[in-house]
Amino acid sequence: MRKQNRTLRWIPAILFFLLSWSAVAQQTLSFGDQTLHFRQAKEYFDSKNYVAAKEEFSAYLASLEPLNNEQAGQRVLAEYYMTMCTLYMSQPEAEIVADRFVANYPEHPQAVKLMRGIGSFFYDNGDYKKAIKYLSKSSDTNLEAKFKLAVSYYQLKDVREALPLFNEIKAEPEEEFAFAAAYYAGVINFGEKRFGEANTDFKKAEGSSRFRKDIPNWIAMCYFHEGKFNELLNYAEPILKQKKAGYNLDELSLLVAEVQFKLGYFEKAAVSYSLYKKLNPTKITSEIQYRFGYSLYKTNKFNEASDELKALAGKKDTLAQYAAFTLGLAQLKSGNLEATLQAFGQAKDLSFNAQIQEEAYFNYAKVLLDLGKASETIYAIQEFSKKYPKSKFTEESTELVADAFIHSNNIQAALDYLKGLSNRNAKLNAAYQTLTYNLGVKAYNENKFDQALDLFQTSSENPESADLKFQALFGKGEALSQQKKYEQAIQVYSPLLIGTPPVAKPNDFLQKVRMGLAYAYFNTKDFTKANVLFKAYVDRLKLSPDAKNNPTILIRLADTYLVSKKYDEALTYYNQAIDLAKTEKDYALYQKGVTLTYLNRDNEAKASFKQLRTSFPNSKYVDDAAFQENVISFNTNKYKEAIVGFTDLIETNSKSPYFTQALLKRAQSYANTNQHELSIADYKRIIQEYPTDKTAKDALVGLQEELNEVGRPEDFGQLLGNFQKSSPNEPENVDLEYRAAKGIYLGEKYDKAIAPLKAFIEKYPNNENLVEATYLIADAAYRTNNKSEALIYYKKMVEQNVHPQINKAIQRSAEIELENKNYSASANLYHLYKSKYTGTKDQLLANNGLLSTFIGANMLDSAAYITDELIQQKDISEEEKAKLAEKMANTFESGGDIVNQRNWLGITTNLDKNDIGASAQLKLASLLYKESKFKESSEMILDKFRNVFSEASDAILGKAYILLADNFIALKNIPQARATLKSIVDNSSDAEVIQAAKTKLESLPLK
Repeated sequence: MRKQNRTLRWIPAILFFLLSWSAVAQQTLSFGDQTLHFRQAKEYFDSKNYVAAKEEFSAYLASLEPLNNEQAGQRVLAEYYMTMCTLYMSQPEAEIVADRFVANYPEHPQAVKLMRGIGSFFYDNGDYKKAIKYLSKSSDTNLEAKFKLAVSYYQLKDVREALPLFNEIKAEPEEEFAFAAAYYAGVINFGEKRFGEANTDFKKAEGSSRFRKDIPNWIAMCYFHEGKFNELLNYAEPILKQKKAGYNLDELSLLVAEVQFKLGYFEKAAVSYSLYKKLNPTKITSEIQYRFGYSLYKTNKFNEASDELKALAGKKDTLAQYAAFTLGLAQLKSGNLEATLQAFGQAKDLSFNAQIQEEAYFNYAKVLLDLGKASETIYAIQEFSKKYPKSKFTEESTELVADAFIHSNNIQAALDYLKGLSNRNAKLNAAYQTLTYNLGVKAYNENKFDQALDLFQTSSENPESADLKFQALFGKGEALSQQKKYEQAIQVYSPLLIGTPPVAKPNDFLQKVRMGLAYAYFNTKDFTKANVLFKAYVDRLKLSPDAKNNPTILIRLADTYLVSKKYDEALTYYNQAIDLAKTEKDYALYQKGVTLTYLNRDNEAKASFKQLRTSFPNSKYVDDAAFQENVISFNTNKYKEAIVGFTDLIETNSKSPYFTQALLKRAQSYANTNQHELSIADYKRIIQEYPTDKTAKDALVGLQEELNEVGRPEDFGQLLGNFQKSSPNEPENVDLEYRAAKGIYLGEKYDKAIAPLKAFIEKYPNNENLVEATYLIADAAYRTNNKSEALIYYKKMVEQNVHPQINKAIQRSAEIELENKNYSASANLYHLYKSKYTGTKDQLLANNGLLSTFIGANMLDSAAYITDELIQQKDISEEEKAKLAEKMANTFESGGDIVNQRNWLGITTNLDKNDIGASAQLKLASLLYKESKFKESSEMILDKFRNVFSEASDAILGKAYILLADNFIALKNIPQARATLKSIVDNSSDAEVIQAAKTKLESLPLK
């Protein structure tokens, strides 16, 4: 039993041991899994598989709960690597993750490492701005990071930040960074023009194989900019001579050559230029090539110099002039005279350098003489003497020309020489006259008309030969005509027709003069004089049996008849020309067709135009003929035929000069055949596609008419606006704009007319159409019941006081003001109307308006006054007067100002309201009586005073019945009158009324 108990006591201990071992085993296994994740993640990271690495690091971090001290350190590493993975994967949250890491572990070494890693990443990817952000926080203890930070500043051109860093780094012992930093510092100092400091930096940087090839160029440039040319050559010439490997010698060789050339070391310069050309055959500029060639020339290498300078001499600039002159000198040294002449010729023709030009000019003449070209030498020297009268070569040039003239056979040179002689004998004068004439003919044939004029003038001024003088004058007239100086030509030709000229063939000469003068008159549009001369020419040809008519002259003669509207004569000569002409037959056919059109021989005209188009399909008059054919159809109202013809022209030749005119005529043809939409389309095309064409304005007019025709006048405004943009300064545009706005009004689109009319007034406040536009706005607004707008513009019309319908403006303004219960304004306007228009109807209109105004304003005294005035007006009927009185009576009956009512009625006693109404009725009955409407007056009294005013006072009732008695008397109903009067006497209590009744009763006849 004890044994059993002891065994049982151990069971828990063994179980605890087993459980503990199991827990330890599990803990060990878990830890192994975690380190496995970390190791696997690190392997992925090292192999740049950042996606897998990040996942493993993430798994590792997820398994670290809770942390022990060893795991805490490794967690930081894992987070660092995860941050780097995010960065290398270029994920957008990379910087945020990095900033969070640094914030979480600001003192941790990995934070600095991370900042440096991020900065390096951005540096390597060229994002220098971000690189600076991170490297500036992590480069203090790392030279590579500091170098990258400096380069980043440099790349962003922030040299103020970069240079101090480079200066620090270049002092470091690590040559990899020190040499590079020295190079960058040198570049910055060079850019800042601190050439001495830059030179020192570059010399230090020369220790780097990376920069070594460019260093000599930089050092040489430093010397150059410091003006230390000898130091530059002492430094660079050995490098070029030794042709050291690893150096960039092309730019250095050019710089050395330029300095050598500048210092006059031409032999050395030639060598350096040659090296540069060999190293950079495609970079040789004109300036470099010239200095190379000049250096060769200065070292007596003339052929090589010529080879370099030839390509430059043919241009047209300063350098070309220098090159040509130097080339001439080199070729002269080589003994190549033709090439020398060409080179000096090029140099003398350029005026960039006057001294070079002068020397080249003189040397050119000298070479001409060396080549045996004496005449040309003379000419050249004479030209030289004119150009340089005070030249240092004057004496030598005189010797040259004297020598050359002896061997000359050049007419021009001889002429110039003769012209320069002050004492010439008759023979020399004759030679001079002949030479000038012959040279004048030559210049004329070469179209050198100014030169020909001078020569003909000179020849005509020498009287040795009268024949030659007349020929020269004729040549002068011809040259003037060629220059289109026809008025001057006429002054030269005209005297030649007088008398018989002393020439070999006077008739032929006169015919030539006659034709020349005829053409001159023709070209000045003096067609009458031209006609006389052309006709004389043609008639004199007929006198010569062998002579043939000149078809060109026949055509011009016909033209003069056509211009003079002598169509039959024109037709005759066009027909003659057509039979003879070879070159202008197409023109003659066209002009014939035009002439037949004027003669109303339309079918024949069409036939002539058709013949032209068929026989001469490439003639420049084909379009003219086709257009004129269709115009004939149009003018003879054959619009359908015209549409077909114009359509063919439009569709087959869009470049025809008649294209827009054809469009216009087709549009008009469509309009005349009621094809309005097609017409509108053509008009629009002209306006939109050819707004500057002369047909555009006609198209605008036509388009407006067509839009009015189809009831769309408002569409015209936008098209007009677009047209105006293309020709904003055309004065006609203002009129077109007004017509567009007015067209909408005339098309009864009153609501749409107001805006453009107002815009026109605002834009052109001083335009002559202002008055009418104001009226149109007012009327359009009135018609659309926009009476407030109408009133504004009616009042403007009243202010302008010039429109023919000013009366309507005043009337409607008054009516609108009355409707608006603006009684004061209404009354003023009606008074204005009344004062301006004195006719019966106008006065009636004004008074009626005033009456309504005063009634509306409850100004019953004024209303009563106007009523009396109306009643007393002679030109209105009694019936109208009665109506007015009735209106006024009804007004008083309905109430109002009792005092005013009494005034109108003439009542002085203090009557009550009922008596006032009765008095008004009595007055109305009295008016009827005065109009001899006795029956109507009686009926009114009986009706009103029995039914309405029965309670009136005896005074008023008595007067009413006395009036009733007067009506009976007028109707010859004496018994009824007597009975009425007797009733008054018996029943009235008013003594005055009783006495009046008695008096009237006594006056009645007994029977």
